[in-house]
Amino acid sequence: MNKKAFSVIAGLIVICIGIGYGLAAFGIIDHFTIFFKGWWTIFIILPGVAMLFTRGSNKFVSLCVITIGVVLLLHQNDVLGNVKNYIIPALIILFGISIILNAFTSKKKLNTTFVVPEIPDDGSIPVFEASFGEVKPDYSGREFDGCSMDITFGGGTLDLRRATISKDVNITVNTAFSGVEILLPAGCRVDLQTSASFGGVDNKYISSDMPDVPVVHIYVTVSFGGVNIK
Repeated sequence: MNKKAFSVIAGLIVICIGIGYGLAAFGIIDHFTIFFKGWWTIFIILPGVAMLFTRGSNKFVSLCVITIGVVLLLHQNDVLGNVKNYIIPALIILFGISIILNAFTSKKKLNTTFVVPEIPDDGSIPVFEASFGEVKPDYSGREFDGCSMDITFGGGTLDLRRATISKDVNITVNTAFSGVEILLPAGCRVDLQTSASFGGVDNKYISSDMPDVPVVHIYVTVSFGGVNIK
C-alpha cells in the first residue's frame, strides 16, 4: 500500500471512530466501542480494500482478501455457520471472475503462471501475475526499470542479482497466501514500505552506504504470506 492510500484509509478509520463515540456521547446510540466482536478482521478487510484501489494491483487478490475478511467477520458474529462452507465456493467464484476479467486487461499484463515470463523491451513497466502457480522473472544482463508482482496462492521470485540498476526504481508487491522472494544486486539502497496482515516481510539485504547509489523503492502489501528481500 502506498503512503497516500494508507493515509486515506487511516483517516477514514479515525473519522468513523470519532463519529461512533460522538453518537454515543449525544445519546443517539446506546453504546459504542472499537472492540466489537470480530474487530480483528478489519486488519484483513482494509488492506484488501486498499489493494483493490491500488494501481497495478491484482483485483482477484484484493477480492479474495476482502471476501475472507468479511466471511470471518460474519462468522464471528454468528451470522454464518461453518466458515469452510462459504470461503471455498466464494474463492472459486472469484477465481472464475478473475479469469474473465484477465481476458480484457491491458496487454502489458503478462500471463506468467507456471512460467519464466517474457520481459518487455520497450521500457514499459510490466506486471507479473501468478494465481495458483509460480512466476520467476529473471533480469540477468538487462536494465531493470521497475515492475509489479501480483501473486496469490502461489509463489514468485524476482531475480535482479545480475541486472543493471542505474537509477531509482519501484517494485510493487501485492500477495496473499503466497511467498515472494526479491533478489537484489549489490550497490543499491532499499527503501521499504509494508502493509501486512497475518504475514510479514523479511529484509536481509544490506544497503550500500555510498552516496548517489540507486534506491530500490519496494512497496509490499501481504496477507497470509511472506516476502523475503535478499
